[in-house]
Amino acid sequence: MEYVFGTRENIEILKTKGDRHTDLRGFHVVERSYPDQVITDSFHIVRKLDSKEDEAENCYDWYEIDNHYRTVDKSGPVAEALAQSRAEIEDAMIETDIATNERITQIEDALIELDEQVNGGNENG
Repeated sequence: MEYVFGTRENIEILKTKGDRHTDLRGFHVVERSYPDQVITDSFHIVRKLDSKEDEAENCYDWYEIDNHYRTVDKSGPVAEALAQSRAEIEDAMIETDIATNERITQIEDALIELDEQVNGGNENG
């Protein structure tokens, strides 16, 4: 079902399009998800205005609505971007830890070699 919100003169209008007619009453919430956002429309049906069909057998219904409130949530892509950044930072930290450990091992090996050269490998000096 497709939902299109608009206005006609001084009233808010909801148009529905689908493979069958609708009979909406009362309060409704419609949530539509897109790759970059989730749009949620909350509204109250005042009355049905009209119904029609086209040659392709699409069914259209028009309603007068009130108390229409829309929220747009764009936090999904932001959360995904943060998770990606976090993963990249964690990977960089692991690579830094590996490089640091390799460097410490090289320094320890060099100290052992230096000790052997200076003290002949004798721990008592």
